[in-house]
Amino acid sequence: MLDLGATTFWEDFNMDWITNASRIDELVPEGKKDVHGDYGAYCYVGFRHSLCHGWASGPTAWLTEHVLGVKVVEAGCKTIKIEPHLGDLKFVEGTYPTPFGVLKIKHTKLPNGKIKTDINAPKGVKII
Repeated sequence: MLDLGATTFWEDFNMDWITNASRIDELVPEGKKDVHGDYGAYCYVGFRHSLCHGWASGPTAWLTEHVLGVKVVEAGCKTIKIEPHLGDLKFVEGTYPTPFGVLKIKHTKLPNGKIKTDINAPKGVKII
């Protein structure tokens, strides 16, 4: 989805759509497939499937916990453990809401493979 210009989670996606597909954030060039208009099944044929669908945002929780590395270890977000897993990503950054304010995190993979982490935690949140 990202390679096709997605900035949200789509209601439906099939890897077969990638072949000869145009990005969704550009006009469709002649000879290219329109991912939104050309694909879909059942009642989703012809621009009927959503490219910004609420229930499809389920990966967000997983990305926050496993890639960004946020794990609440004390009730009320008083203590949060940060343990990122970037895989092949060069960097990742995000925010996490707490009762004390927004926690901001950025991880950058250095040339030696180590991860540099920048954290801006609100007062009242202990980071381990």
